[in-house]
Amino acid sequence: MLRFFLILLLLLNGLALAAWQGWLGQGDTPGEPQRLTNQLQPGHIALLSPAALADALSPAPPPVAPPSAPVVETPPPPPEVPVVPPACVAFVGLADQLAAAMLADAGAQPAFEARDIATTDVTSWWVHLPSLGSKAAAEQRAVTLRSQGVKDLYVVGEGGANPFAISLGLFKSAESANEQRRRLQARGVRGIDIQERGQASHRVEVRGPADALSLWASDWSTRQPDASRLECVP
Repeated sequence: MLRFFLILLLLLNGLALAAWQGWLGQGDTPGEPQRLTNQLQPGHIALLSPAALADALSPAPPPVAPPSAPVVETPPPPPEVPVVPPACVAFVGLADQLAAAMLADAGAQPAFEARDIATTDVTSWWVHLPSLGSKAAAEQRAVTLRSQGVKDLYVVGEGGANPFAISLGLFKSAESANEQRRRLQARGVRGIDIQERGQASHRVEVRGPADALSLWASDWSTRQPDASRLECVP
């Protein structure tokens, strides 16, 4: 009986050895030691230097983004300059000297424009013969007029506004002056003229920025309280 167990143990060991060596129908399949040897392949193993090992283990550099277009800064718009509206003021009924002074002062302001509108307030109409050029000619014509029945006349002297003219009457209305001319023409007098007379009056209009013009006009109204101040079209 002991012999049987010994023989069985030997057979089992033999089978195990055959299986481990691949003798039981596995063909050319290598055993475990040979497979380990083939996997290791010592001839193909290369040792890396520390620098090469550091390069191999270092992470890949991040991708470089393409350069972006330069940012052009748009300059801010210039600040808006407030627009001052234009204005116009007129002073009316001014005498010659006051109008001249006001025009000169307005012209000295850099942003003002001024103009003078002169008118005459007619108070009378003068019937006359225009200047005859010399005193002798005027006196000779006066003699002729008297011979024609004209009694109301006089010769204007050299220092007058119309030297050597012959005055034939001063009337308060145009109708009276025209009637005098018709009477004289009926007597044969020729070359009669009618001139309007009165006091000169000025209207000074000044245009400029509203704020500056308001201050300027207020100053003149204070200095000349009798001057009439009106608004006009800018």
